[in-house]
Amino acid sequence: MDGQNATTDSAGYEITPAKRKRLQSVFDHATGMMKQQKYDFDYAHSLLGECVKSDPANLIYAEKMMENLERKFKGKKPSGLFGAFAGRGIKKALAAKNWTDVLGQGVDMLKSNPWDASALVPMVDACAELRCHEVGLLFMKYATDGSPNDIEVRRHCARYLGKVGQFDQAIAVWHFVNEKTRGDDEANKMISQLTLDKERMRQGLATITNKIDIRPGEKPRPRPKTTQEEEKTEKPKVAIELNEKQILDRVILDYPEKIENYLKLADLWQAEDKYLEAELVMKKAQAQIGQSLEIIQKFEDIRINRARYRYEVAEKQFEGEKSAENRKLADDLKDELNRTELEIYQRRAERHPDDKKHLYEYGLRLKRAGNLDEAIEVFDQVIEGDEKMLAIANLGKGECLQAKKKYHTAMECFEEALTYADTLSSERHKQLLYRAGVLAMGLGELVNAKAYFKRLKNMDPGYRDLDSRLDKLRKMLQDK
Repeated sequence: MDGQNATTDSAGYEITPAKRKRLQSVFDHATGMMKQQKYDFDYAHSLLGECVKSDPANLIYAEKMMENLERKFKGKKPSGLFGAFAGRGIKKALAAKNWTDVLGQGVDMLKSNPWDASALVPMVDACAELRCHEVGLLFMKYATDGSPNDIEVRRHCARYLGKVGQFDQAIAVWHFVNEKTRGDDEANKMISQLTLDKERMRQGLATITNKIDIRPGEKPRPRPKTTQEEEKTEKPKVAIELNEKQILDRVILDYPEKIENYLKLADLWQAEDKYLEAELVMKKAQAQIGQSLEIIQKFEDIRINRARYRYEVAEKQFEGEKSAENRKLADDLKDELNRTELEIYQRRAERHPDDKKHLYEYGLRLKRAGNLDEAIEVFDQVIEGDEKMLAIANLGKGECLQAKKKYHTAMECFEEALTYADTLSSERHKQLLYRAGVLAMGLGELVNAKAYFKRLKNMDPGYRDLDSRLDKLRKMLQDK
């Protein structure tokens, strides 16, 4: 290992802080090359391929690698004369279930053809096992683009889409399979099952509608007449009922340069858990307006929200059927959500070094990933840089120190945080009092523990296991 506190995946790869920094440097070098009008595509692929092999969950690395390959081939799909020979290595790795090697072999094969399904389909399987579902979906897209009429590729992708909770897309692919095979038993069965899953799992909101005649400032368009009699007879206007998304679509057509309309429309699609549609809106904004921080951040929000939705769906699926497979899927998607948030908040902290809120969120994700030393360093930077965040950053730092069994130092952090507790939200304030009370009990500071728990009792009488802890504390005080 080249550092402490690695983010370790049970499937067999790890990312230490030092390794993450080195990969980012390699990635930046490759993307710097790609900004040039002419550059060495194969060298760029070797750099980006190294990033993908080392950090297979990083969607940005994978997207940039595929973008470089598309540039190399100018969107034209090569014939792949040496595909069979090149595929021997990936077949051996697949048979051995060596998933990191499957990805490595696949990355090397894609150098000759980024649409090679014989490489991409095993790479999708590897992503499933390594819990890199967003990257798996990307490789799946290239596999179907490269083999649009291959039923087995489509079938494979449909199973994967259903597994990761992409019900609408999975149903569409199964319909394709069903049409091409003229009645496929598996397709029919899966369409029915996924339709039921979609209705059971979705958390959709009611459509917001407005009744309007015309857009503000627009002159009504004359209605075409089909006969002379219709021209002489005036018919009453019929109100057109549009929902809020349809209204925004029309406004965007009239004012394509206004970013706020795209942002609102993307949010409305996200409210219905339609993340593909939200992405398409922002891609349209990107094409019309160009790249901007608002667009970058909205794409990041969509990635986080989609990962969170997949995890929530998987948890509900487990609650409905408590099988080992459903539990594993939920755990995998939780890991993916944490990795996605860690990656995005790190980038936001780098983009906005003076905004300590982004830095705090990055530290929080480091803590969740188990990178405690690095998280403490980040929380210290927040503490030094923003007085308004002293409480929340000390709470995070104290939790890290407690996890490292540095109990007295952790208690000092909690006490410091309580000094500025008026800056905390109600839930964070309660969390801080609870943490301080539990730790004080463990340190034998029973009077202080009682004081913390009493304050918490006044705020929320039913908080967690507060009553049982107070009972235990009373007995400890009596026995003292």
